Amino acid sequence: MQYIFNVHEGIYEYIKLGRNYPFTPPPTKRCHNAKCNKLVSFRKHGFYERYYYSKEYKGKIVIRRYICPLCGCTISYIPNFCLPGFINAVNHIFEYIYNLFYRKGSINSVINQLNLKKQRTVFKENSILLQKKFIKNLSTIQNGLRQIIHKVKLPDETL
Repeated sequence: MQYIFNVHEGIYEYIKLGRNYPFTPPPTKRCHNAKCNKLVSFRKHGFYERYYYSKEYKGKIVIRRYICPLCGCTISYIPNFCLPGFINAVNHIFEYIYNLFYRKGSINSVINQLNLKKQRTVFKENSILLQKKFIKNLSTIQNGLRQIIHKVKLPDETL
């Protein structure tokens, strides 16, 4: 299970401090394991690294892990500039998805144009995977947008 927390200091400070970053304290909440499902105080359980790719930074970042003391299930707290399941920055992902859905020409031509323009390397397979993940999570994205922008008009139907 991954939870997102706000990094008020910005990405550079988060990366500079690494494991010494003042992470949010371990939460007291119900364990997400269906067999446990008890209200517990999660304990710190080390770190892991994941790749993050954006205009500002390309490389590994540190992610804090917590563990349920009863069943051993873990949760991760990832910074708000990351998306669970994606290496690329949010703005990169939306830019590619937007251009793929509203493309004129082939998928390869759009990807090559964006790669040249932004000096990035995204392959056709990755962009198709992004499209599929986007479509799969469209209702979640719509709900998130409705919570952030209260009077937003979104279509009721999903793709």
